[in-house]
Amino acid sequence: MCVFAAIAASAAVTILATSGQDLLPPLFLNRSDAIYSNLLMVNAATIALSIAGMAMLLRQRKSVLDIWLLVALSGWLVQSLLNLPIHARFTLGFYSLFVMMLASNLVVMLALIAESNRLYARLALATSVRNRERETRLMSMDAVAAAISHEVGQPLTAVLLSAKASLNWLTGARPDVEKAIQPLRDTIDSGQRTFDVIKSIRAMFASGPGSATEFGLNDLVRETVSLLERELAGHKISLELALHEALAPILANRVQLQRVLINLMTNAIEAMGSKRGRPRLIAIRTVQLENHDLLLEVSDTGAGIAPEKMAHIFEAFFTTKSTGTGLGLSLCRTIVEEHGGRLWATSGDDYGATFHLQLPCSPTSA
Repeated sequence: MCVFAAIAASAAVTILATSGQDLLPPLFLNRSDAIYSNLLMVNAATIALSIAGMAMLLRQRKSVLDIWLLVALSGWLVQSLLNLPIHARFTLGFYSLFVMMLASNLVVMLALIAESNRLYARLALATSVRNRERETRLMSMDAVAAAISHEVGQPLTAVLLSAKASLNWLTGARPDVEKAIQPLRDTIDSGQRTFDVIKSIRAMFASGPGSATEFGLNDLVRETVSLLERELAGHKISLELALHEALAPILANRVQLQRVLINLMTNAIEAMGSKRGRPRLIAIRTVQLENHDLLLEVSDTGAGIAPEKMAHIFEAFFTTKSTGTGLGLSLCRTIVEEHGGRLWATSGDDYGATFHLQLPCSPTSA
């Protein structure tokens, strides 16, 4: 309605100024002489309307366009004031007045063009930001899905292996129930571990380490080693434990730290998958540092890590394996750092690699 009213008002004023010119007061007697009283009356009306419009805009400025309208009205006000002393046409003041009129009438149009360009630029920027946010969300969803697949896949594999072993003992030519019981128990344990891992998935992406309990690091190492006995035996890998028995307990999320150890040991097993002609050995060492921190080292005799890849192995989606997701070590470092610790890697002199995990001991023991 406002747009139609403005169009109708503009059309009515145009008709009045052209067809109805006889209804308006004359401003000039001839080609050059003006009727000063009428000119003064018209300019006074123009000045009054300009001041009224400026007052309304100053009282409720809502946009950049309102400010530019103020500028235009200021130009029209100056134009009307300059028009007061003019008594004739085709003088220097007369032509200067038309220059001021041109500037006053163009300023709003130029402001509209500039404001439209600014709005289009903001729209393009907002669209670009929205697209980046969408890509980031998709990447985050991919990361979560890959992390769940990576973390839950290992205990589920253990469930399948234990179930198959139990089935083999029960369906053989001479079924052995006693020997089938232990794989079934291992299946239950692996299922419970899977449930614990699923519960801790969200904690891996949270800002804190989650629920923490006090436990011994050596006990966690022995428990993790027992979980991977079949993998070690299947790949014919020897295990060497050098555990410092006087370690102080740590305060941490047990499930998450066990996932870190399982990832480190699984990577060590896979690193020795295709290597021949050297001992196949994983060494795990724990030691109490002088600053009350605990240090755990997992070493292997595998292929090692190339120097150019060493700086990137903890980056998300970077992997040295053809079937890797590139999230295991990244999640491991995130978990360790959320517990106030450090995780780094070094290469052996000739072959193999060592992962170093440093954790603070429990505040009560410290």
